[in-house]
Amino acid sequence: MKTEAIVDLTGSWRLAKVQGADLSEGGSAPAAEGLEWMDAAVPGAVHYELVKHGKLTNPFESTEAAFAAEWVAQSDWVYVKTFSFHAGDSADQYLYALKFDGIDTFSDIWLNGQRIGQTANAYRSYQFEVPSAMLKPEGNELLVHVKSHYRMIEGKIPAAEQMARTGSPSGLLGKSLIRRYQRSFFTNSSLLNLGTGVLGIGVHKPVSLLRYPKTRIAESYFAAETMTEQEASAFVEIKLVKEAGASQALKVEATLWEAEAGAGKPAASAVETVYGDSVTLPLRIGQPKLWWPRGYGRQNLYRLMIRVYDGDTLLHETEKKVGLKRVEVVRELPNGRKTFFIRVNGRKIHARGSNLIPVDYLKVHDTWDAYERLFWIMHNSNHNMLRIWGGGAVETDAFYDRCDELGIMIWQDFFLHSNVYPDYDPEFVEEFRLESVELVKRIRDRASLGILCGGNEQMEGWDEWNWKAEMDRFYGEPLIAGLLPDIAQKLCPEIPYVINSPHGGKMAQSAVEGDMHNWGNFYNATKDPQFVTETCWNLESYSRPETLKASMGLDVEEFTERGWHKQWKERTSIALLTKFPYSAYHNVATLRDYLRALEIEQSQADYHALSMLRLRSSSCSGILYWSLNKGGPLFGFGCVDYKGYPLMSYYAVKKVFSDTLIGVYRDVDDIRIVASNLTAEPLHGEIRITHMNADGADLKRWQIPVSVQPDFTGNVFDIASYYSEIADRTREIVHVEWLVDGSVISDDTLYFCTIAEFAAASEPVSATAAPSGPASWTLELETASVSKMVLLESNQKLLFSDNYFTLVPGVKKRIDVTLLEQTGGDEVLLTAASLDAEQYSQRLVLQM
Repeated sequence: MKTEAIVDLTGSWRLAKVQGADLSEGGSAPAAEGLEWMDAAVPGAVHYELVKHGKLTNPFESTEAAFAAEWVAQSDWVYVKTFSFHAGDSADQYLYALKFDGIDTFSDIWLNGQRIGQTANAYRSYQFEVPSAMLKPEGNELLVHVKSHYRMIEGKIPAAEQMARTGSPSGLLGKSLIRRYQRSFFTNSSLLNLGTGVLGIGVHKPVSLLRYPKTRIAESYFAAETMTEQEASAFVEIKLVKEAGASQALKVEATLWEAEAGAGKPAASAVETVYGDSVTLPLRIGQPKLWWPRGYGRQNLYRLMIRVYDGDTLLHETEKKVGLKRVEVVRELPNGRKTFFIRVNGRKIHARGSNLIPVDYLKVHDTWDAYERLFWIMHNSNHNMLRIWGGGAVETDAFYDRCDELGIMIWQDFFLHSNVYPDYDPEFVEEFRLESVELVKRIRDRASLGILCGGNEQMEGWDEWNWKAEMDRFYGEPLIAGLLPDIAQKLCPEIPYVINSPHGGKMAQSAVEGDMHNWGNFYNATKDPQFVTETCWNLESYSRPETLKASMGLDVEEFTERGWHKQWKERTSIALLTKFPYSAYHNVATLRDYLRALEIEQSQADYHALSMLRLRSSSCSGILYWSLNKGGPLFGFGCVDYKGYPLMSYYAVKKVFSDTLIGVYRDVDDIRIVASNLTAEPLHGEIRITHMNADGADLKRWQIPVSVQPDFTGNVFDIASYYSEIADRTREIVHVEWLVDGSVISDDTLYFCTIAEFAAASEPVSATAAPSGPASWTLELETASVSKMVLLESNQKLLFSDNYFTLVPGVKKRIDVTLLEQTGGDEVLLTAASLDAEQYSQRLVLQM
């Protein structure tokens, strides 16, 4: 007998706006008569339904539309769903509950005219027990009264003045008081980037009716204790709920099976007679198969089955996948020097990954297909870590399943973000405690869980953002320094707890100790930080034209006339950026040109900074890019746009995150070559160095044998005083290739000017394509002159093994191409061109 969702309550509901402040607080459900009903989707958001029914201008459309949508979150709304229930003859053997995976945010829940529960926290799931007698075979009415965010915190506002939090509930004030998606509040900026924020509201996660046995497994926790090649010891803690009058002695059995194995002998098992409501069962696994992050070994998983019996009668069973791993954070080297790195199963891990932003600005989550595409994007770019940051949201069990399977370690923040919080309010503290306990219990025995962290940028704010001049103390500090570490220690002491991100010694933003948010410019990349949990360049880029059209109704072809930037600012409140310090690529003739120029600037800046962290920062053991995805169509950061198109910076990140990487740079007059090998094996091969001009003529060549040991990053070759040999900085490059067994495993190009100044290719890029599988192809590219940036573009959403790279003569570059999503008709069209030489572009039709 298992816990089952017997009625799926997602899909079509009815939705209406209701008037008045105390609609359901008086003991009766809101009256359904006389309301203006519309069809609505659950999961969803009220704004989307209003837009669909012509009652609201799309709030993404413009600054004016965003401000005009504020009334939605200030209002009360009623969702209604009618459903059937057929229990059969065994109804009395079970208990029933309505489960809400999430509601944004405050609500009362009514079933058949009776209030069964309330919600006050979008980070929590809620389960309300329903007597079977309350359920009817037909015509059950489930009503959810979602209450105004603003109205529900009115009584809390006066006390918030002590935290210097005043003003609109859509800003810092509401962010402090309302437990919902933190980064969607407007705090001088927002993910929407339209000069204001828009707060989502509604039933934004799935709803179902559950059935479960009266005596059941309430929760379980699996963890490894010791591991050798011969044997691992682990334990599983189990808590039970017993039916009144049930047998005092129950048999509890835990069995561990290799996840990929079929029927056969289990890897371990234990059984015990239990007289109380909890038990800890030891498990010993012979020849254990460990779980490793991507790049360090296999992602071995086991199936853990737990069963409860009364005699020989099975009462309840649960099953989940677990992994054998031990994780620790190392903070000091043997010589006493401070450090910060993650060790898994005794091995130092070089973390490479990014920060995830909720994929939908209003309803937070999207379809599973959208997440699968994101995982494909992460896997393609060599991610082995993902930070669920404090400004974000709780992800689904399926999401964590994929992290387990792909070897993507999770750095999990608790949901506190760049703000102070009312630790003086017992009601808030208890709500936050329940939220945090639920989060830890959900993910604590995940193979992928690596770090629990007390939130984002509270300590930095206290150190650097003038909070000390605004308030009498650090509000929220007791949460990150007391409450959260206590929860972590009690519920999963095997997982390291980090007090906040960033955190350090003398100051939170220390490069010497702890982790750092390496925002801004190239200089910050020279600080040799221990571990970087956020890094990006400090300007902005936006989503692709296709995404702006789909999300905002903005057609870039309407922004082509002289003075278009005034029209742009009037619509979005965003001023034109005119500084391009990394690329000098000032092509802003039209909005389309401007969007591309920003991408070029971002990718150039990101590659310079990230490669500095990877290749020339010997203390740095982790790089988490800010951010993987854009949280809104105009959000300024991220290497994947709001609709999931990989941007130019994505391919810069992908390159730096490779297991093997070579780089070339100028040090005064010397040319230095550095290499990094993060594989487990030594690499024996050669480095091929070519000094050439823009036309592709070789000026000088070097071929150097090289052996690079595992976990090595450092200098492998110098060309002394060679800079003086460069006659024309705008027409000469030094191109470096690292070859193993005759194949290039990494390459890099040293320019002696900005990319805008370098001479454009005078010859076309030649491209051929052949199918390599269902919805996948192989390209071969060649050029007769230096292409400073190859541009591969399509009418579909494609994923490339490389893009936006330098291509030199004499190299036949192979590119693997995969269709992520069909977005532009039946044909897959691909254009291969070179930056500033698009007149030579070649168009291909890729056969499906």
